[in-house]
Amino acid sequence: MISLGAEESVTTTPKLKEMPENKASETPDGWEFGARFGFGMRGPNRFDQNLNGFSSNLNPLVASQTKQENTRGSIQGEFLARTRLSENFKVGMIGGYRYFDPFYLTNLTSEPFYTNLNFQMESFYILGMVWQEGRLNRYFRWETGIGLGITRALWITKGYATDGKEYYQQNGNMRGSGLEFRLEGSLIHPINERVSLSFGTYLAWINITSFDGSFNGDTASFYIRQDGRLSPLTESSNQDNILLSNQYSRKLDMQSAYGGLFFGVNYKL
Repeated sequence: MISLGAEESVTTTPKLKEMPENKASETPDGWEFGARFGFGMRGPNRFDQNLNGFSSNLNPLVASQTKQENTRGSIQGEFLARTRLSENFKVGMIGGYRYFDPFYLTNLTSEPFYTNLNFQMESFYILGMVWQEGRLNRYFRWETGIGLGITRALWITKGYATDGKEYYQQNGNMRGSGLEFRLEGSLIHPINERVSLSFGTYLAWINITSFDGSFNGDTASFYIRQDGRLSPLTESSNQDNILLSNQYSRKLDMQSAYGGLFFGVNYKL
C-alpha cells in the first residue's frame, strides 16, 4: 500500500522540465529600409575665401574687387538600407542627394570690366555606415553612426560680363569627385513592430580635389594663383599664365564641414 501510494504520487506530479515551452523564440532582424529628409549648413572655409579672390583679369597691376553672397545652406534627401551585424550593431549604406543654396559673385576691375556669376551646386553621395543602438526608455531608442564614402558634385555657372560696350554670356558646367565622412546621432520611436520614426543630427566632412568641365564652351577648371587671384582657365591658358607671371597655380578644391538635422521613417522586412 505504501509503495503504491508513492508510485501514484510520482506519476501524477508533473515535472517542470517536461512542461511545454509557451514562449515563442524571437525572430532575427532582417533588412531595414528608410527614407530621410534633412537640412544643414556649411561652415566657412578656404573654398569661400578662394572665391573671394575671383578676378576676370590675372594681371596684378589691374585692380580687382570681388563681392560674394553665400548663405552656405543645403537640403538633402536620403535612402538607407541596413541589416543587423550583432545585438547592438547594424551595418548598411546611405545614398543621398544634396542641393546647395544658390550663391552669387560679382567682380569689378579697373579696366573697367564687370562680371556677374550665379552658381548652383548639387551632389550625390554613397556612404558605407555602421550604427550602434541602445534603449533610452520605453518610447525611444538611441543610435549613433559613422560612415565613409564617395561624393560627386555638379557645379553650374550662369551669368554675364561686360566692358560697357559689349555683353558676354558666362556659362560653366563642372564636376568634381571626392570623399565624404559622416558622424550622426538619432532618436528612434517605434510605431509598431515594423515601422519607426527617426529624428537626428549629423556632421559631415567633404573633400573634393578639383572641379573640371567646361566654361564658355572650352574645357576648363578654376585655377588659383599664388597671389590669391582665381579664374576659370583652360589648361593651355593656365600654362601661359604661369610662364608670364612666374606664379604657381593650383586647381580650386573644396574641403568643407557640414552640420544639420534630419527626419526619417524606417521599415523592417
